[in-house]
Amino acid sequence: MKQDVENNAAMTSQVASEFECRFESVVPLARLDAFKLVVDHPELWWCPPMSEAPSGDLDVRIEPFAGGACYQIDDKGQRRIWGTVLSIEEPLYIRISWQVAQDGSLIADPAAASRVMLNFREAGEVTRVEVVHNKFLRHGEAGGEYMQLMMQSNGWPRILKNMVEAAKTLKRK
Repeated sequence: MKQDVENNAAMTSQVASEFECRFESVVPLARLDAFKLVVDHPELWWCPPMSEAPSGDLDVRIEPFAGGACYQIDDKGQRRIWGTVLSIEEPLYIRISWQVAQDGSLIADPAAASRVMLNFREAGEVTRVEVVHNKFLRHGEAGGEYMQLMMQSNGWPRILKNMVEAAKTLKRK
């Protein structure tokens, strides 16, 4: 089942340019299982970037179809959309609009948000998850600064570390 709203992009290494940042991490699961961890169990790895971990329980979901919402519901019942699925093909990739502004506020219009592509590459018994986050200019004049923040420890490195830790926990079960 391939769904595509926009063209997908490939990524290869951990680098930054004026327009995008790239990361990769090895997740200790087979590709399909790594994909399902990310898409079906975001509550195990999601944390709002550049902020402290939220207190209380957080219900996090990704609706696995083009146009589906990526959202969290806090312990007070407040629903916050942090992305929209642009394209998805299990177990190869998911591409979303990144509807989180630099200050942590939410961007209502997916067309005004940057883009995130997660590719899942087989690497023996593990999976290499490749992330490219681009189109930061959609965040306005401070887009370059925002990209730099996403490259800091509380941005993509923390999110990817959470994915790896969640995968290790799943493997032990």
